[in-house]
Amino acid sequence: MSKVVSMKEAISTHVSSGDFLFIGGYICRTPFSAIHEIIRQKITDLTITRSNAADDFDLMIGAGCVRRFISTFLSLGLYGLGRCYRRSLEKGIPHKIEVEEYTNLSLPMMLMAGAMGMPFVPVKDMAGSDLLNVSSFMGDNKYKIIDSPFDGGKTILVPALNPDLAIIHVQQADEFGNAQMWGIGGDCMYGANAAKKVIVSCERIVSRDMIGKDPSRTIVAASKVVAVVQEPFGSHPGYTPGFYDTDFAFGYLYQQASNTEQGLDAFLKEWVYDIEDRTAYIQHYIQRFGYAAFKKLEADFDYSFPVNYAY
Repeated sequence: MSKVVSMKEAISTHVSSGDFLFIGGYICRTPFSAIHEIIRQKITDLTITRSNAADDFDLMIGAGCVRRFISTFLSLGLYGLGRCYRRSLEKGIPHKIEVEEYTNLSLPMMLMAGAMGMPFVPVKDMAGSDLLNVSSFMGDNKYKIIDSPFDGGKTILVPALNPDLAIIHVQQADEFGNAQMWGIGGDCMYGANAAKKVIVSCERIVSRDMIGKDPSRTIVAASKVVAVVQEPFGSHPGYTPGFYDTDFAFGYLYQQASNTEQGLDAFLKEWVYDIEDRTAYIQHYIQRFGYAAFKKLEADFDYSFPVNYAY
């Protein structure tokens, strides 16, 4: 049965205040359309996680959606620290979030453990760091140290993560939810498979036959997926390999807006609250910056080296 729905329906049906969410987008394919819809629907008290968090998480924090953040770091990249993240921690605006920090290797391994059904996983990269000296809402369960049963050496264990829901953006999926991506993978595959259910946002919906012709690109199977949303340009202002590039000018616009509470409020009104859906978002973008700027983001077309699946 087809699982294709609108983003509004996907979020209202499957995301509730208080949920624990994995939100894909490690450098690329950020599900911004879904994030905007979460903000529009005023869903709050969320626990969110992903390695390499960026302006998407900063925006959710500034909009008041987040209560807890299992993190590695949060950065606006070229534009420095996340302004909303910093205001939350330093000034409690709009409220102070709770943060549990891991390394950029340990967190993906926690999601990998969750995807594989393991209760925990050993890691090495936290050893000797102050991350072992500071804990927040996870308390003593942030990590454990045991003697290795093999050589007796001290071994750090971190718990598996199993979010209530994963929201990912991919290049293509079929109507049943078999989702395929290419480009930088990061922790997207692990996060999706660690979650209890998945919303798939995609640039295009293709046939099941097309999915089957290149099965190695499939990162999550239909059995995990509860909704599929065809959402072209759904990762803007981030990029989706093969479709469009990062919009650096828009990133600067967000950084400038988020410098102040008033600027953030105006940004949210213009780009989230006054926008009905992604189609309206694209139309507003073209009206604001021009069609040439929109087209300039479009990726060139280039084949990879052909792969022969015959045997």
